[in-house]
Amino acid sequence: MSTHERYLSLVNEIQEHNRRYYLEDNPSIPDAEYDLLMRELRALEEQHPEWIAKNSPTQTVGTDTDNELDDALLARSPFAPIQHLNRMTSLDNAFDDADLQSFEERINRVLGTANQSYAYTCELKIDGLSINVYYHHGQLTWAATRGNGVIGEDVTANLLTIPGIPRKLEGVPEHLEVRGEVFMTKEEFLRLNADAEEMGTTVFKNPRNAAAGSLRQKDPTVTASRKLQVNFYALGSTEGLPIQTQSDLLQWLQDHGFQTNPYSKRVQGWHEAAEYHREMIQERPNFPVDADGSVVKVDRFDLQNELGFTSRAPRWAIAYKFPVEEARTVLQDIQINVGRTGKLAPLAVLDPVDVEGSTVARATLHNEDFIRDLDLHIGDTVVVRKAGGVIPEIVRVVKELRPEGAVPFRFPTHCPVCGHEVTRDPENADTYCVNPECPSQAYQRILHFIHKGAMDIAGMGEKTLEQLVNAGTVTNVADLYALNMETLLKLERMGEKNATKLLQQLEESKSRPMARLIFGLGIRYVGARNAELLEKHFPSLDALLAASEQDLCNIPGLGDRIAESVYHALQDQNMRDLIERLRGFGLNFQSTFEAAGEELAGLSFVITGTLTRPRDEVKKRLERLGARVTGSVTKKTDYVLAGEEAGSKLDKARELGVKVLDETALEALIAEKTAK
Repeated sequence: MSTHERYLSLVNEIQEHNRRYYLEDNPSIPDAEYDLLMRELRALEEQHPEWIAKNSPTQTVGTDTDNELDDALLARSPFAPIQHLNRMTSLDNAFDDADLQSFEERINRVLGTANQSYAYTCELKIDGLSINVYYHHGQLTWAATRGNGVIGEDVTANLLTIPGIPRKLEGVPEHLEVRGEVFMTKEEFLRLNADAEEMGTTVFKNPRNAAAGSLRQKDPTVTASRKLQVNFYALGSTEGLPIQTQSDLLQWLQDHGFQTNPYSKRVQGWHEAAEYHREMIQERPNFPVDADGSVVKVDRFDLQNELGFTSRAPRWAIAYKFPVEEARTVLQDIQINVGRTGKLAPLAVLDPVDVEGSTVARATLHNEDFIRDLDLHIGDTVVVRKAGGVIPEIVRVVKELRPEGAVPFRFPTHCPVCGHEVTRDPENADTYCVNPECPSQAYQRILHFIHKGAMDIAGMGEKTLEQLVNAGTVTNVADLYALNMETLLKLERMGEKNATKLLQQLEESKSRPMARLIFGLGIRYVGARNAELLEKHFPSLDALLAASEQDLCNIPGLGDRIAESVYHALQDQNMRDLIERLRGFGLNFQSTFEAAGEELAGLSFVITGTLTRPRDEVKKRLERLGARVTGSVTKKTDYVLAGEEAGSKLDKARELGVKVLDETALEALIAEKTAK
């Protein structure tokens, strides 16, 4: 391939990646690989400016801006198109300090100055979905995705499900566009993927994809259930507003009720901007969100206006990307675990390797197709990273280092535990053992029942449970409540103190909310959220048992597939017998669902440290009282609830002067608000 042919190939390849990223929310390569392609394209265009094509990705934002692209956007999207008042641009990238220094040198050239350092506002670059919110005479009128920078998708109904977006503004120009980033926290990303695993649907690759897919739902109630957040950082135009700098703008946004990112700082010169970037790299493991770099912006708006734009990006801002942390290691084995639903879950066993500050020795492989697409052989050298900074994953195989004679991994045709023939779900790539007597499934069902998100029996560790299962003492979850001191003391490493604690925890678990019990029963497709949905619609477990399949189908947000699974699971005689045994042991069968109140409406909380109750319970209680619970401390945070061993969030609260409560003070606050 000639150099020019390579150039044309790059243009087409990157445009396709842009389409997948911006329009389909389904990128096919990591950001780091995309950045390498863009750098190669820019280098070729610098060497041969006569080659620059009209549709080159260096000349446009996101995707082509011609009629063909607009038609494609309309054809692919379920949302109506909206034209932005002011074009939404992208950012050029820096990958090292030399790039940042060159950025300041270019500013000096354009402004006609020499070796002058400028004031910059540095902000954390959250990896999310760009959004534009339009206010007409101060009234929120529409919200749109960036799209191709000129035309985006109308996602107003979905965006309004995200808390913290002002509906009306006072004292603003007739036309005002406020721009920001919709994102999903790492915690919510993990919860959402756990639910997807539960339902046998496709998991999201990273928090950015999850946020984009959640915002672009046809049903706004689905978006609302995903707990998206949004930070704002820009305006389409600042004309008519009393602000002169980017740092002033961030304060203006906060004062008008917009959520902004707490990791912003005004610096002087590129050296201080580089130091800020290094600070963010150090802090990166502690971010509650996925971030891929820092954004450095010339602080003064008059200088921004003078610097202007290239065809696709502002000359006054640059994205300094975080280094991509990937590591090579060797695939030692692929284990097949059998879950409580019978799903065969392949797991890569790796030579331990450090990635982003933690040791990675295991990586999920999802299913048979995933393994085949990677072309994995035992003994392969593989490249691993953390998807979204969270989940270890194998990115690719270094095939030139493949050992001689290595053969491809073959997915088992029979259950590795019980030997029963396996079947593949025709709707997805998952494989299942359908033997109801499979010992692994029975063990996993009990393990699921005692899990923190279900009945939360912390004293029942896996080693203890294995002994009880292997001895035949515990064959199902009801057997747990028949345990006594005499039985427990026969176990290895089980003293009277630990046995007493375990029996106490079992007794306490009987009063857990009904949703926790429903979740603990291990019904396929019923994760924690769907269990809460069922508790919300049925006053008791008996009412749920008496429900018809149509009754379940009528529950908004549940879905026919889940309703069918719940109905058939609860009609199974073995399940009914199990539930009756649990009733006999005195477990809670009554709904404790409370309608949302307004006692704490308008107040924002952050929870940190170890509390006397599970954090999820405390969070849900605050939300039922109308509060908003977020993951990071900002000037807009009203209270920080701090338990034992509270860390950086407590320090941040003290630094910003945010009120700090312990659990006793929280109860006093709730009592005070309730009495009013």
